[in-house]
Amino acid sequence: MKYKIFNPKGALSCMTFFLLMKICAINLNGQNLGIAAEKGPVYKYIFNILYLDYSTTENSGKEQPLNLKFYSGERVIHISAYVGGISRYYSHEGAASLNFYRKDGADDAGETKYKVVLNAAMGKSGQKLIFVVRKPNGMLSARTFDISLKAFPLNSFRMLNFSQKEVKVRIAKEVGVVAPFKSRNFPVELLKRKSAIGFALATEVDRETKVIEMTRLAFTKNGRRLILVHNDPRQPEEIRYRVFPIARPIAVENESDEELEVEDYEKYE
Repeated sequence: MKYKIFNPKGALSCMTFFLLMKICAINLNGQNLGIAAEKGPVYKYIFNILYLDYSTTENSGKEQPLNLKFYSGERVIHISAYVGGISRYYSHEGAASLNFYRKDGADDAGETKYKVVLNAAMGKSGQKLIFVVRKPNGMLSARTFDISLKAFPLNSFRMLNFSQKEVKVRIAKEVGVVAPFKSRNFPVELLKRKSAIGFALATEVDRETKVIEMTRLAFTKNGRRLILVHNDPRQPEEIRYRVFPIARPIAVENESDEELEVEDYEKYE
């Protein structure tokens, strides 16, 4: 009778081979197994969305609110905003490009599918304002602004001119000109905790200065306020403005908003 001699070196080599193959398989499928894969730098953002709808020029009397979704880890978060309004704060960790989605039916297993409808280039980590515009053809576009403390300091206003005209601005003692689609900070000095800051806004029409506004804006010490100047969606030749307080959120927990429906203002007239 012949006996096979056990070779421990051969067995060890064989076991090592299968172990290495298993490790390689884990590395190749790390994402599916919950193991982080190398995908470049991870950026961290706190952001909110400011929304305007210029498709209303073709649909007079109706305004379409913004309804978008984005992925927060494995969760789908719904974002809503009214026309001319600003959303709550959200957080995002990942690539320097943030995709927004809408539902796109279901797959064969009945699971909801999503398609990308908007992309925002976020830049470096920090606090961001994503300015979303619905164009006359209904398509969405996004532009991101850095509103971190370094770019937008405390005790200052930021003028964001999204109109097609150059505007002249006076805030407190500061006077300046802001070109179309540009922004500028206006610092203010406060002696009291709360103050009313002088504000004037003007543009040029037929080579003459047209005053759009002359008023006072409430301001709290160590605060920040954003002034958005834009063309009126219903009357594009007219210049409008809106003022938003910009907070300094420290920690943000993502929560979904309720989906908003199209508003038909003609029914109120």
